[in-house]
Amino acid sequence: MSTPVISAREAEVLALLGEHLSNAEIAARLFISVRTVESHVSSLLRKLEVPDRRALSRRAAEVTRAGQARPVPALPAPLTAFVGRVRERGELAEAITARRLVTAVGLGGVGKTRLALAVAAEMAGDFADGVCFVDLVPVTDPGRIGAAVAAAVGVGEQPGRGIDEALTGALADRRMLLVLDNCEQVRDGLAPFLERLLVACPGIRVLATSRARLMVPFEWVFPVPPLSRVGGGESEAVALFLDRAAAVGRVPDPGERERLVALCERLDGMALAIELAAARWPSLGLDGLTAGLSDQLRILAGGPRADGRHRSVRAVLD
Repeated sequence: MSTPVISAREAEVLALLGEHLSNAEIAARLFISVRTVESHVSSLLRKLEVPDRRALSRRAAEVTRAGQARPVPALPAPLTAFVGRVRERGELAEAITARRLVTAVGLGGVGKTRLALAVAAEMAGDFADGVCFVDLVPVTDPGRIGAAVAAAVGVGEQPGRGIDEALTGALADRRMLLVLDNCEQVRDGLAPFLERLLVACPGIRVLATSRARLMVPFEWVFPVPPLSRVGGGESEAVALFLDRAAAVGRVPDPGERERLVALCERLDGMALAIELAAARWPSLGLDGLTAGLSDQLRILAGGPRADGRHRSVRAVLD
């Protein structure tokens, strides 16, 4: 019996049905709405000509063996809460809706990646094939950009076709948002790659993060500013400090809010600097932090992190 043709998103839903997940769990895993999951389940019931959900779960193994099911792209799960950025989130989402390539540009440590992830998660339901995150930090050869994207999307090498050709062929009929993070180090190779991809795949939109714009005519640049200090003790910058300070076990007293405002102002609203300062809060206190900021490169450092570039303000500058 031949296997009916199902879309990439349907294959992903079917694979998760095989894991006996509920519609709500599938929606959360794929960053789509429950209603969209219900629509895909109905389509699968019709295409695979099976009577119920239990039968779909049994068919999942068959379709996987037939090679139609693809790995489920997923956004990285943040380890901390996302704070503020209400205006930027709305404006960035509008830009992605209107443009094929949007580059979120800002200084190292300003919070580009977290903003991009938050917006991508909110918009996932707008794309039939969801969102896919690609971290370009490990890519040192611009010629391997296509391979990195293909690996994240779940496209493998094919006989007689280069990986870039296989990728554009697989994405030609998909409606997906690609989040390409840390683009500055492969900027020269990224521009021609994106031009080929976007021409060949009209349903693909790209949200890139970079410390510098990509310098292509079809790019829409979205400047990512520091966290707002408007509102004094109720500002986004102070809210971030309070959230991260609470996470390490010591919440500042209400009477210290004005001094926190001054501290966040001295840190220029930079998200990474505020987080590193909050991490030192239990041991140094407000007086120690304020005194230590005369040497920010020394004091604004944390412990070992998976991304060494964000271990300290010095590492960001390097």
